[in-house]
Amino acid sequence: MIQAVLFEFDGVLADTRDARRRALLDTLEEDGVRIDDADYADWCASLPVGAAVRTALARSGVHADDTRVDLTAVRADRKFRALVESGLSLMPGARALVDSMQGQARLGVVSRAARRDVDHVLGLAQLDFAFEFVISDDDPFPEKPSPEPYLAALERLARRRPVSYAHVVALEDGITGVRAAKAAGLRCAVVGTLPVHLAVNADALIPSLVGQTAASIDALTLGKRTAER
Repeated sequence: MIQAVLFEFDGVLADTRDARRRALLDTLEEDGVRIDDADYADWCASLPVGAAVRTALARSGVHADDTRVDLTAVRADRKFRALVESGLSLMPGARALVDSMQGQARLGVVSRAARRDVDHVLGLAQLDFAFEFVISDDDPFPEKPSPEPYLAALERLARRRPVSYAHVVALEDGITGVRAAKAAGLRCAVVGTLPVHLAVNADALIPSLVGQTAASIDALTLGKRTAER
């Protein structure tokens, strides 16, 4: 049975996808850099805002030093917050899943999002109490796909009581997060509409959290490992 579940915030707990995309694309267009929705999905969708800016500029053939990347990222972040300041929806099924896991599994957030975004949304949704910790883009770890954020999460779980890697599941929305979770030795399910060829390294592809429970996610993510033996 699952001992702990680690959630990506963007695209798994909160429906930030359209706001993130619009904020980045509009900011880049102000600087004369245009990428379409398909390029955004391929290059940037699962990256923190700074890495997304750097990748978009590089892929567009634009040389940018760290200062330009940082300033562009700040502008994109401001646009994102302006888009969501009136409220941000949780992903379908997210609240029910978190509620159902209380007392069954320990929960944490391991996200590419900024800490204040995570805290703001979870506080408004009155779900902040449900998570033992939040690891965000503000923490001093390399970005996903490095396993370091997940390894730090496992360390924080172990401070209270030991957990087995085999019984910890990460819920991610993109290939970068999948690579990070798998590199840390965890089971990982992709939530959402990531194309199958990009989700191939995940243990399960879950179109929606609606109707999911700790038991169903446990069974889904064990299935691939059992089949591979």
